[in-house]
Amino acid sequence: MSTFRPPTDDFMVLGIPPKEFDSQEVRLAYSLFKHFDAEPRGRNVFLLTDGTYTENEPNEITTVAKVYWGGSDNPVTADEVASLTAAGYGAYIS
Repeated sequence: MSTFRPPTDDFMVLGIPPKEFDSQEVRLAYSLFKHFDAEPRGRNVFLLTDGTYTENEPNEITTVAKVYWGGSDNPVTADEVASLTAAGYGAYIS
């Protein structure tokens, strides 16, 4: 069985802006976070009931047939491999 790991984005949200604090010690502690590299964040991929894929969460949950969770290894069948590859996600399947 194959594994699908959805694409990731590099974002960094490691601290609260220093202006939100009164204490200089706390502001200095949070200023340390600017020295860290961005961390990857997984994107969810939604299989809709019409057979298409989207990374935008649909307004109506009844249109979602399956969710491939970002940042996770999602086991997929051979049919899913073919449809994910056709949708442009082939590079994320191992």
